[in-house]
Amino acid sequence: MNCGSIQTQSIPALQMTDTVGAARQCMEDTGFDDLPVLMEHAYKGLVHFSDLDMYDANIQLTELADHFTHLFVGEQDFFLTALNKIHEKNVQCLPVINLSGEYIGSISMESMADIVSKYLSASEPGGIIILQMPPHQFSISELGRIVESNNAKIIHLTTWTDAGTGELMVSMKVNKIDIQDILASFERYQFTVYQYFGENLSEETLKSNFDNLMNYLRF
Repeated sequence: MNCGSIQTQSIPALQMTDTVGAARQCMEDTGFDDLPVLMEHAYKGLVHFSDLDMYDANIQLTELADHFTHLFVGEQDFFLTALNKIHEKNVQCLPVINLSGEYIGSISMESMADIVSKYLSASEPGGIIILQMPPHQFSISELGRIVESNNAKIIHLTTWTDAGTGELMVSMKVNKIDIQDILASFERYQFTVYQYFGENLSEETLKSNFDNLMNYLRF
């Protein structure tokens, strides 16, 4: 999923010739605190609602150009690049441009929940297992062999490094809800099961584990 395939044109874009008052009204009407500003089709930057309060309603946005945030992603960038920038900069929308610097649409913070859900195969039934291991122990083929020996398959795998320990965290989704036999196999092969989502988990445990996982995915 590249950014060009998930952008939308439903988020309004402002023009440099628009007035501050018109921009403020547009943000109030749409609920966005950040909107892209264009010169015809060329992307010039992102303007924030808080910046508009410093200027008279009748002046044009061209006079605010020095205050624009030059934040964007290319249409060819992977969607995780957009997720990272939205999280780091805490913006509600992220402009997407083509190789010529022309604006083609935006990605909203709200739409990222659906995109991440698809990326994690959240709609597919199955369990999630999170392993913790030294980086040198990681082997996709070995993990796949262990899962398949229990009549299951890995349908999604994500890794990240725990900043505190330096250990590699491996999150796998498998196409099997009852994962007790897979957990037992990992423990038999001396893998550390850090967390898991499967059968017989309370709602509170599921929520806690999901929140922890999302914190890691937020970079």
